[in-house]
Amino acid sequence: MELRTKTALPGYLSRTPQLKRLPDGLALFIGQLGQKQYRDEADGSLTLLGTKYIKLVLLGENAEEAIADFVEGDDVVAIGGFKTRSYEHRGQRVEERQFQAVKLLFDTTRARYQVERKPRRRMEVARETPRAAGAVEFRAALPARALAMGR
Repeated sequence: MELRTKTALPGYLSRTPQLKRLPDGLALFIGQLGQKQYRDEADGSLTLLGTKYIKLVLLGENAEEAIADFVEGDDVVAIGGFKTRSYEHRGQRVEERQFQAVKLLFDTTRARYQVERKPRRRMEVARETPRAAGAVEFRAALPARALAMGR
């Protein structure tokens, strides 16, 4: 059995995310992920080369949760995969590369975040009928005199 893996894309939300509804009612989170590009210098410093941007999308419940949790400027890690989307705009065919995330997380390596957790619903524990225990043999400890005799 192989491990399930996805691509993790770190960056920041460079535009205010939007929530739209598809014709079938499915929620669609649309954002833009920015990723600053640096070059390592010989003296150990970094030089900023610029920023690369990619469209970020989430679908369904994840989209609704993300729109409530994230705002422009948040450092995030998007987990999912790259997709190429083709559509027509003003009579011309456009191919757009985007990152379709299945999860969007705060990048806790960048800044301090305070996380508030909602209490989880307790799972109903199935109660089993007690079973009779099998026979168990108990032995008394040997008296010290028996140990001295090699028994």
